[in-house]
Amino acid sequence: MRLLLVSSHGADATYGGAERYVRDLAVGLRARGHETTVLSAFPPREDAAVPTRVLHRTDWREDRVRRLRNHAGDVISAPGRRLGSILAEVRPEIVHTSNLPGIGSGIWEAARRDGVPVVHTVHDYHLLCPRTTLTRRDGSACEPSPALCGVRTRRLARWAGAVGRLIAGSQHLLDTVGGLFPGADQRVIRLPLVPVSAEPPPPPGSPPATLGYIGGLTAVKGIELLLAASPALAERGIELRMAGDGPLRDVVQASGVRYLGRVAGAAKADFLASCDVGVVPSCWDEPSGPPYVVCEWLASGRPVFVTRRGGLAETVGAYGGVVPIEESSSGIVDVAAGLRRPDEWAALLDALPEVDGDADLERWLDEHEEVYGAVTGR
Repeated sequence: MRLLLVSSHGADATYGGAERYVRDLAVGLRARGHETTVLSAFPPREDAAVPTRVLHRTDWREDRVRRLRNHAGDVISAPGRRLGSILAEVRPEIVHTSNLPGIGSGIWEAARRDGVPVVHTVHDYHLLCPRTTLTRRDGSACEPSPALCGVRTRRLARWAGAVGRLIAGSQHLLDTVGGLFPGADQRVIRLPLVPVSAEPPPPPGSPPATLGYIGGLTAVKGIELLLAASPALAERGIELRMAGDGPLRDVVQASGVRYLGRVAGAAKADFLASCDVGVVPSCWDEPSGPPYVVCEWLASGRPVFVTRRGGLAETVGAYGGVVPIEESSSGIVDVAAGLRRPDEWAALLDALPEVDGDADLERWLDEHEEVYGAVTGR
């Protein structure tokens, strides 16, 4: 089957979770004999590992004019000639779209005009919010403005009738965005648990002595809560370790916590293995349930603390080893301190899900093939 996988940053996994999703899907489907081509709005930073078409010569992060054109393109979202020519060249049997800034939802209409079925995976709140987060710049919750965001949403969604199947990583996200696709069959496909390195991870310490955070250093990720909890954690014999990058990097560096900067590849696997427990203290409604970071902690044999925000709430109870915490520094401290008791810690480790090589990745690919079969009638 020939598939065109469409996303703003294509299969460039250095950018974020949606790009990792596209890359894993493209590579995994090719290994199963499918012919996959990726359409990226912007030039990738690294080799995409699959054939890739690029719409624009510059990246919006480095080109202010390109950034403005992206916002205008959201509103226009025209099924332009360039999109039509790419469809004619690739001749896909399915167009599977993900993030669309720089491309526009006009790709759905262009595919419909060519008689090509469309599958769309929603990763965030882009269709409702230009910042994709439903938060203000300071991290506080923001309701979409009917006069501004509402007009933009209606423009983006005017081609939604071309989408035959809608996929999301959580029921929360389907409930939030799915109403824009009343004619599409909708399905949750949760991200896979796969090993983070070729070597099995070492067991965590007993009792736990290190709490790790990896991800964006922004207010919505709960960084202030973690830093506020750090002194009390230290008093209870638990060291806070952090990795990642973002606007609060200087604050983290000045806090005195053990900060390792941005880590990737083997360094990322080493960081996960160096911690006994992970924490995802998000103060916003995380779209996926679980997001990749929760999968990585669990696949590293580490329990993980999560707030009940958005899709994160769906991981509690669905996965052994996921522990809910209150959205406060004291909530983090109380749960972490409780796990210093040997019986509670042993029970939590026993509840961790088993990661059997690529078995869950194969499950994830199976579910996508089922969607493709449904949309094509095969």
